[in-house]
Amino acid sequence: MNAYIEEKKGYLYVKLTYNVNGERKFKTIATGLKAKGNKSLLKSKLDDYIRAYEYLETGCSEDEQTLMGYIDKYLNEHKDEIELSTYEAYTTVIEAHIRPYFGPKRLKLYEITPKTIADFYSYLHTSGNHRTGGGLSASSIKKSATVLKLSLNNARIVGLIDNVPTDGVKIPKGGGKKQTKKVYMNKDDAQNVLDAFKGQMLYPIVYMTLFYGLRRSEIIGLKWENIDLDNDTFEIKSTIVRCKSLIEKDRTKTDDSNAQFELLPRFKEILIGLKERAENNKALLGDEYLNKGYVFCWDNGDFIKPDYVSRNYSKRIKEVGLPHMRFHDLRHTNTTNSHNLKIRLNQHIPLHKKASHDNNQRGFYINTVHTVFLFHKN
Repeated sequence: MNAYIEEKKGYLYVKLTYNVNGERKFKTIATGLKAKGNKSLLKSKLDDYIRAYEYLETGCSEDEQTLMGYIDKYLNEHKDEIELSTYEAYTTVIEAHIRPYFGPKRLKLYEITPKTIADFYSYLHTSGNHRTGGGLSASSIKKSATVLKLSLNNARIVGLIDNVPTDGVKIPKGGGKKQTKKVYMNKDDAQNVLDAFKGQMLYPIVYMTLFYGLRRSEIIGLKWENIDLDNDTFEIKSTIVRCKSLIEKDRTKTDDSNAQFELLPRFKEILIGLKERAENNKALLGDEYLNKGYVFCWDNGDFIKPDYVSRNYSKRIKEVGLPHMRFHDLRHTNTTNSHNLKIRLNQHIPLHKKASHDNNQRGFYINTVHTVFLFHKN
């Protein structure tokens, strides 16, 4: 791209010449400067004009050269390359935090600096929560940081910027959003939870979470085809997750989750009961039965939604007067108790690498006779 000065009717203009796919193009920009006494000033700024309009040679529109415009362009172009749940998570972060901050500023890509990014992180840390007016936690800020880094790195690859301004910028720690307090139950507390759900639809799901420490998405995604009642084992190979949509996946969140587990005697009894119920419903409903193969399902065979599990778990805990705890806290309880009891299994069947979001808790095994909390009789 080249830039030179033109004079028309006593005013100065910058004329740009550039190529797009081998075709020579021109663009004239009005500066508003009078010709008299301003030519030297404008000449010193020609490089700035080239920098500001070099996007023309990429074929991008002017809007796509703003940070927000390019993020939208990047996400749209790569939508088919990422999972729907990830795409929806990115769009949620963009609309909740990135667009409200950067949209009105209309900053061009080349105007984004490490300080720009640091200021944004600081804003999120102190006042990024629009509902409370307070700040966001470091983990929440990382979600916005991921979107920015992906988009800006792509802009560097295609030659729109020379460096990635997110590189080296640290996310604030401490303060911000109040951290959710984790709940760890002892065996008596866990027994009280199980008692609260006896006779409830969620009992098998709560039981499985307490004893195996699996994720909610992994449990409600469990299928009969991955259960071997003859050899007393099962595998997690599919999940159900929710972002903006409900998504069924034929894979787990991590490779660690995709492991073989031993069926505890009591859990095997539960599964046999569920299988009999499913077969009866299938015979009763005939073609109207949704034969999706999920273990935990409604009478018509359709899967149970993730939100239903968490919402009704909390509702039941409150009804029976137990201390407030999230469904996810059952995973923490599993990891803590199996660690404290130093539970091991005969070497041939490994447990799902306990609550695999915590590397310090990996490598435990589940007891085939007594179970994690030593109340197998229930």
